[in-house]
Amino acid sequence: MSGFPDFPNSAQQETLSAIRRSFHREPELSWTEFRTSARLCAELTELGFKIQYGKDLYGERTPSNPPEAEVSRQAYARAEAALGRNNSYLTAMAGNRTGLCATLEGGHPGPVWGFRFDIDALPIQESRDHSHPPAAQGFASDNPGVMHACGHDGHLTIGLGLAQRLAATREQWCGRVHLFFQPAEEVGGGGVVFADLPQLHEVERFMTLHLGIVDAYQIICDATWICAKIYDVRFRGRASHAGNAPQDGRNALLAACQAVQGLYALPRHSGGLSRINVGRFHSANAHNVIADDVYFRYEVRGANNDVADYMAQQAEQVLGGAAMMNGVEYEKTTFAEFSGWPNSPELAEKVEKVARDLGLPEELLQRPYLVPASEDAGYMVRRVRDQGGLATHLILGCPVGDGHHSCAFDFDERLLPWGVELFYRMVADGEKE
Repeated sequence: MSGFPDFPNSAQQETLSAIRRSFHREPELSWTEFRTSARLCAELTELGFKIQYGKDLYGERTPSNPPEAEVSRQAYARAEAALGRNNSYLTAMAGNRTGLCATLEGGHPGPVWGFRFDIDALPIQESRDHSHPPAAQGFASDNPGVMHACGHDGHLTIGLGLAQRLAATREQWCGRVHLFFQPAEEVGGGGVVFADLPQLHEVERFMTLHLGIVDAYQIICDATWICAKIYDVRFRGRASHAGNAPQDGRNALLAACQAVQGLYALPRHSGGLSRINVGRFHSANAHNVIADDVYFRYEVRGANNDVADYMAQQAEQVLGGAAMMNGVEYEKTTFAEFSGWPNSPELAEKVEKVARDLGLPEELLQRPYLVPASEDAGYMVRRVRDQGGLATHLILGCPVGDGHHSCAFDFDERLLPWGVELFYRMVADGEKE
């Protein structure tokens, strides 16, 4: 299959590509999506949506894992320089209260829909190689060391495109639609906060999506994600001179290294696939000193919550054993968690039907699929399903350059109008109450 067919409306394709590229140029890290959120607020307000953002949206909720204060300060200053010191949307987002919910009523009573779009980027310096389309076509990131390397610029573009379609035809469709532009997916924080929003509590049918993932042209209507738990660990020992008195030291670095080896050697579980990774390790000690303070961050993943819990429990034993062998102490804190949750087959089947009705080729359709990665929209899916609603996660698959989270990530922009149309038809084809 050579890919998705060209969208029949070339003007719509061009409009969405332009929107995506403008957001791609200005990526922002998790919990610092100030400029992105403020721009979305302005554009959705102009379309006639009721928006909630900042303190009004969060209430007493606060980000669970915000970045360091200086990172937030610099990001806010950058947004302020672009938008002006007195931008009302921006000032309301102080304290890392980024993201928003936009609501629109249709012309007739009907179901309450929710669509979620993540908006954060990653701490990656984008490639400037001529083979990388954003660099070659002049829309690579202007924010040094930050890049949309996972398609979230495309996701929020689909959200805006959906908003435009809904606003232009609001008298024709039934029900109410909440559009959730969610921050901090990459660090597993925004989904937990947004799952507790009152707007989500009334949603009866919920959808979210991801571009790429499978590195092939596919429409996956029932994608589920593995669970993940991410931890920060600090080993503390006793410093001493490595040559003069090594016997007086308690080597936190050695304990941490043994722990890392033990983590990678953990036995797996027959209940499903599992993963483990140590992605960050730091020891700021002199070469001739027995290290007394070492930090690393690790993650465990499982095909379901039971497997992830098993991996977390086994990892805890490894940490404790390494500390005991070396006479040091350790402390572990949770950085983030990603929950997995099954979709609603009946809603996935409806997406398939809509795709067929739009004339998309049958060979593109694939269902179901377990993604060997994690997604914090699982918390929102769980909330909707727990309250009796329907939910599913859509993947619009395509080749993605050098892969997700790489400096040369990119996706096929032809998917953007198809994503808008699939979501729009889900609402527009609904029946009146």
